[in-house]
Amino acid sequence: MPTHAELSGKLLVDAAGFFKNLAEQNEDIKDEMNENAGVFEQMAGLIAQQPQGEANGTKHSELAGRLLKDAASFFRTLAEQNEPIKEQMNENANVYDQIGDLVMQDPLGILD
Repeated sequence: MPTHAELSGKLLVDAAGFFKNLAEQNEDIKDEMNENAGVFEQMAGLIAQQPQGEANGTKHSELAGRLLKDAASFFRTLAEQNEPIKEQMNENANVYDQIGDLVMQDPLGILD
């Protein structure tokens, strides 16, 4: 079974891919989405390699959890603006919020 940190890393990589897809589809937000993707990929690597590590005095697990919660908020915004994907985006947001909480509480814990 994967740890909370490992699940977080996977979700961060998935979110990065989502941001890259948005960047390809919309020139107006291309730079911002590519930048977001880079941050998410970098954090995915850190949480996977050093789940109990720190960056500038902040635990990797805290940073990963915050990014997951930011992604959840972004997904909810998209859900409100796009009825066809509303249900799926809200489900994704709930998963990101839950894993964000878990990784911040116990990065080496195992999902029950």
